[in-house]
Amino acid sequence: MRILLIMPDAHMHKLRLGPYLRSMREAPLTLTTLAALVPDDPEIEVKIVDGSVDRIPLDDPADLVGISVITGCAPSAYAIARHYRLRGTPVVLGGVHVSVLPGEAIQHADAIVVGRGESAWPQLIQDFRRGRMKRVYREHDLLDDVLAGVPAPRRDLQRNSGYMMPNTVQATRGCRRRCDFCSVNAVWPRYLKRPVADVVRDLRAMPGRIVAFNDVSLVDDEEYARELLTAMIPLKKKWGGLVTADSLQNTGLLDLMVESGCVYLLVGFESGDQATLRGIRKGFNQAAQYKDFVNMLHRRGITIQGCFVFGFDHDDKSVFDSTVDLVQELGIDIPRYSLYTPYPGTPLFQRLMKEQRILSFNWNDYDTMHVVIQPAQMSPEELYTGFKRAYRETFKIRRIAGRVARMDLRCPINFVGNLCYRIFVRRLYSEPRFAAPFSAANPGAPPPAGSWQVPAELEEALCCG
Repeated sequence: MRILLIMPDAHMHKLRLGPYLRSMREAPLTLTTLAALVPDDPEIEVKIVDGSVDRIPLDDPADLVGISVITGCAPSAYAIARHYRLRGTPVVLGGVHVSVLPGEAIQHADAIVVGRGESAWPQLIQDFRRGRMKRVYREHDLLDDVLAGVPAPRRDLQRNSGYMMPNTVQATRGCRRRCDFCSVNAVWPRYLKRPVADVVRDLRAMPGRIVAFNDVSLVDDEEYARELLTAMIPLKKKWGGLVTADSLQNTGLLDLMVESGCVYLLVGFESGDQATLRGIRKGFNQAAQYKDFVNMLHRRGITIQGCFVFGFDHDDKSVFDSTVDLVQELGIDIPRYSLYTPYPGTPLFQRLMKEQRILSFNWNDYDTMHVVIQPAQMSPEELYTGFKRAYRETFKIRRIAGRVARMDLRCPINFVGNLCYRIFVRRLYSEPRFAAPFSAANPGAPPPAGSWQVPAELEEALCCG
């Protein structure tokens, strides 16, 4: 039996090196973890393909195809599924978009997995081998907040040369915050933690010294974070991950992060305006304290990727210049900008639907790089033009030189990050897919009411893992 696992091309930042593509992000854990959950049986062969770094095969002799779907890749995922189903190969869809819109996804697959796949995916494979695969699989509810039993990812199936950061690990899943634009809570409503021993096992197995955590909110649980960070100290790894700005107020925890090897943090600042932060349910960010936070990190030798969003209701046309100035004033090492995007399942999507301000339901546009809403205080074209201009101004050579001058030569993340975004800015101004704010010629239609749940006729066939 041969299983082909696919992630469609997410159009992330990447470099072309001869015939090969290298993604500027860390290696995703989705496919390698799914591969590890396949029963250990010599009769089962597994292949994984990340479309962001490799060509997706259309003639693979697979017996079963599994496709992980995020919203921005949904049309591509459905096209791949249609291709293989026409060839007579059963297709399973899972992932964030499927969990939020299962009624839409089920129309494009022989089976879907809703929610986490730790127990549902092995059960699906067992049923498939017996010729009794059901249409819908759901993860059962955990009795506590411990996410135990997740095997080490099958990194042997991953092309490490495809990623700038091939060694990735996950310790927690979910987030305790409720930002209005984030889809994390729609898919993982609880904050789950893997046993520290399991995380340490995965870290020990990695050959490299530099590791990326792909957790959404790594240190939300201080007790757990302290246990994990303390256990990491003897490993002598260098690591990076995501944290919220308010977590940086805990200097004791921050010092422990440094002792455990932290050299890079991604922080969602989002805006320098406190009223805006309150409006997006992110009032726990205190804009007046941003400079203190940045200074605390820099004193500890930590590189900061600071994320800012354009298109909030409080934003007018002055926000682009003021944000570029704020980035310079704060001393952000690697700035990143995105556009306010109402992903299905989020409070933002629900609000803007009621206000009739969503301009595109073409999921191809849902990459935070295209305007899909009617902004409150400017036109879509003004928002898109300002977004691109902010990127161009921020990554001018003289600005990059100032940021890179602060870098620690022992950990050149600052230089690499700025180089990658400099290349991205060129793409932003040259690639056809970035030529317009959104797909005006094909804006799509709102998802029908039935898209949000499994069709009633399939409920009796529902498999609860």
